[in-house]
Amino acid sequence: MKPQVSRPALLAMALCVPLIASGCRHDDPGNANVSQGWTKENRSDWYWATQGSRLIPETWFAALEQAGNSNPFSDMDHLTSYGFIAPPESTGVTRPIGFAKDTQADEEFINTGLRWYEGQKGGEKTAETWIGLNCSACHTAKITYQGTEMIVDGGPSLLDFQSFIEGLDAALEETRSDADKWERFNATVLDGKDTPENREMLAKAFDQLLAWQRLTDEMNETPVRYGYGRLDAVGHILNKILMFTGANANNGNPANAPVSYPFLWDIWRQERVQWNGVAANSRLNLPGDTLEYGALGRNTGEVMGVFGEVLITPNQGTIDTITGYTSSVKVNNLMRLEQIIQVLDAPKWPDAFPAIDTDLAAKGETLYRQKCASCHLLPDMQEEGKPTERMIPFEKTSKKNLTDIWMACNAYVYQGPTGPMNGTKDNAGNVMGETATVANMLGATVKGALLGSKGDLVKEAIPTFFGIRLRPEVDLAPGPFDPRAGERSTCMTEKDVLVLGYKARPLDGIWATAPYLHNGSVPNLYELLLPAEERSRSFTVGNHEYDPVNVGYVTTGGDFELVTRQGNRVVEADSNAGHDYGAEGFSEEDRRALVEFMKSL
Repeated sequence: MKPQVSRPALLAMALCVPLIASGCRHDDPGNANVSQGWTKENRSDWYWATQGSRLIPETWFAALEQAGNSNPFSDMDHLTSYGFIAPPESTGVTRPIGFAKDTQADEEFINTGLRWYEGQKGGEKTAETWIGLNCSACHTAKITYQGTEMIVDGGPSLLDFQSFIEGLDAALEETRSDADKWERFNATVLDGKDTPENREMLAKAFDQLLAWQRLTDEMNETPVRYGYGRLDAVGHILNKILMFTGANANNGNPANAPVSYPFLWDIWRQERVQWNGVAANSRLNLPGDTLEYGALGRNTGEVMGVFGEVLITPNQGTIDTITGYTSSVKVNNLMRLEQIIQVLDAPKWPDAFPAIDTDLAAKGETLYRQKCASCHLLPDMQEEGKPTERMIPFEKTSKKNLTDIWMACNAYVYQGPTGPMNGTKDNAGNVMGETATVANMLGATVKGALLGSKGDLVKEAIPTFFGIRLRPEVDLAPGPFDPRAGERSTCMTEKDVLVLGYKARPLDGIWATAPYLHNGSVPNLYELLLPAEERSRSFTVGNHEYDPVNVGYVTTGGDFELVTRQGNRVVEADSNAGHDYGAEGFSEEDRRALVEFMKSL
């Protein structure tokens, strides 16, 4: 039986959530900021609030040099070269948007409880500050058009996360191996306390961080290049859970299914989130507000994948007992950030762009209602209390409409050793053995982390996120010509599995979310309306300049070339196939009319 939690108790918890303490309040960023309904305070909290992500100690980050030269790794021009966005000058903040400072009691932590000088404290207010990333690093877009720069909050960034981590790790490796760099690093980090004993402590702590980064790289290893605007976030999160259970590099699953960063406005109106609907939104209506406990679980999992820490401990009691895991997750801030997202409006077509042709858009609306609206609902089609999205399962999708399957398939088939979670029940009530589906291990880990923070609140919420029913016994051995033949067959034939498919959501603000399809393989809306074989076989990504005619970023001048097809074959993970739905039947005027209408959404 599900534990019962009184509404007064939940209301009290909600009222106890403090506003995020942000020392930075600033004017609207950019030269032509897109109006989306946020206050200055909303935007400031979104950019700088910690979620419990802990990548590197702040003093180390300031002292670290780039690989190959002595320039600071934290130099703004260097970080923006990876696609991070510089903050507005009026903020006075010298870190890119999304680089949050995290200070919390860290004495119980292993990977981020490092000690590098004698007398170092670890209390809630006295511990060393760490630098990490929050949601806005990946979910804030920058668009330029003829000299005008615009910031779209909650939009997909053009961040090259993969290259950023590679650059950071290269800087760490070279700092440790180069005697001159190591000397400068020691002198800066230990300024005022530079003793032989502290240098020895710093070396030990640095090596521990470096070993963790090496293991992370080995777990996620893949030949697939993500480029700008894509990340296999689910793959990274699942591997991080395995690392928390003590798995070694051989237990890792390739993070080889990059997808675009989803746009966040109106996400709270949807029943399922993530591209494959693996997590559920669930809320409790309270007097004057709602408590987003499903989102709390979803965002806790995100923190774990992006440099958070959780200490998974074995069961001490009955077979399904989880008493709570110590973690770095900042639950109160996660809840507040989710409330901020609820007041974020979809961006309107900017005045800086050429005006919408209203007559052509009207023709496009008629076509949209006929051809598109059954999946991508318009506002007047959405009903209170019903999902605004549609789940499109693989098993019911024709080959012509099927997009790249691997983000969803990996989440379903990836398994790993459970370690200290052996014997724990997953969120569906199944007892996990020596190995388990990693997505279910993630769900149990999220539950444990939140139980350590919020008790009864989470007992009410646990069925709502990261649950995949057990798979039947199937042969997943590689085939002679297709190394993933077994997994492909399983993911294409399993019936009634919610996560084996992709979500079609309303397209409000779709103009600001290029590139398109879940894996970012189509550069603009116009090409999305072409038959798949007529779409770009390759295009460059990374240029923020906007193309208001085809609706997307310009496809030249970027630093990364995304190849979607080679010869007569699509490229796995980068495929631009699918989502045809009669595209060959559109005339040129039809396509232009549909594009013009979608500008207005």
